[in-house]
Amino acid sequence: MRSHHAVERFLRVPTFLLALVLALASSLFPIFVESATAAIPASPITHLWVEPSSGYGFVNAALAAASRSIVLSIYELKDTNVEQSLIGAARRGVNVRVLLNAAYLGRSENAAAYATLSASKVKVAWAPPGQIFHAKYFVVDGQRAYIGTGNLVPADYANTRDFWVEDTNPPDVRAITQTFSADFSGNSGAGVSSHGLLWSPGSTASLVGLIGSARHQLLVENEEMKNYAVESALANAAHRGVTVKVVMTQDSSWTNALSQLAAAGVHVSLLSSSQVYIHAKAICADCTSTSGVLFLGSENFSTSSLSYNRELGVITTGMATIHGVAAALAHDYAQGQHLSTSSAGSLPSGSPSGSGHVAISNAPGTIIRGSYASLSIHTTKAGQSCTLSVTLPSGYQSHASGLGRETTNGAGNATWSWRIGTSTDPGTATASVSCSAGSARKTFTITS
Repeated sequence: MRSHHAVERFLRVPTFLLALVLALASSLFPIFVESATAAIPASPITHLWVEPSSGYGFVNAALAAASRSIVLSIYELKDTNVEQSLIGAARRGVNVRVLLNAAYLGRSENAAAYATLSASKVKVAWAPPGQIFHAKYFVVDGQRAYIGTGNLVPADYANTRDFWVEDTNPPDVRAITQTFSADFSGNSGAGVSSHGLLWSPGSTASLVGLIGSARHQLLVENEEMKNYAVESALANAAHRGVTVKVVMTQDSSWTNALSQLAAAGVHVSLLSSSQVYIHAKAICADCTSTSGVLFLGSENFSTSSLSYNRELGVITTGMATIHGVAAALAHDYAQGQHLSTSSAGSLPSGSPSGSGHVAISNAPGTIIRGSYASLSIHTTKAGQSCTLSVTLPSGYQSHASGLGRETTNGAGNATWSWRIGTSTDPGTATASVSCSAGSARKTFTITS
């Protein structure tokens, strides 16, 4: 921190020089947002596109303007106009490299794009098959990076809420390009850090920290709600008096998690399938007309997305971007149906917990893979049909024998036993029990 004398000398600089220094500092050095916990690094953002209203013409315009290089990493590419823009750039001598996701359904979903591009001068590669490459970004001429929440799929353009931003901050652009080059060569690792860039694997702590920094309001949109740490952070924010508003598209996959958040005081608004589909991933902390901190990117609120996939997001304090995103989130929240708390469960917790008339009475705490785990519940009714599912640290559901449906005995109790596979990734797993009387969840740790 500068001394008072240093500050006084700085303030004696002529006004026009001071303005120049500040302008250069804002573009070349990280912006830090002070929170109650720590400084949150942020990046300047120059442009925002709000979908579906903005349209994707900006992508083709940016590609058409390229004179030296283009790199594109995308989860799903089905836009033939974008493909032709890439091919056209390669034909005029631009070095074009494209990385397509191969994992999960990637090789089938991106097969046509891969065939089209590989038949041209475009250098196209499949991402490593063992990791989902869910990031959506491209860089033009090593000067302009475009980071998005949406895939390049025209069928989704007209009715899907997504955001894209342009980042021209040189250190950010270099970091993104360097990370792409490593991924393109098959040597993917941790993303190269810079200012407000947020890479997965490993973005959980940053998102939880951003949520924890809020003191007045949180506006949140996401496609998924399947991460214990994020859910707990949202519930804890509501408990400390923050107004937390979460907007999602109705999906039974997230019913239990959203019910527990509603019970904790989170305001949940759900849109139907006939309304705009919430595919965006955004968090706006304490966003007002004059300040705020915004995250947006490809990260879903799932363990797989935050801990294992290749994802890219960005945190910014740029007010023009904040205004645009906050307005869209507020509009979506107002259009949805607010979730009632009457059937909601309790705050997610690391200790045995439940909702309604279901309680976990025994559960693993820490267990070595290859061992057998056991979980028991107690309800107030006999003969209830209850189902146990386990989300592994990888984010995928366990298919181990012993999970699934059980019926409570005369005392209202049920027990499951199953084996943790020897190849299961170590980390935090979540056991979820759903009965007609309510639901309950418990996290536990798998070690090697």
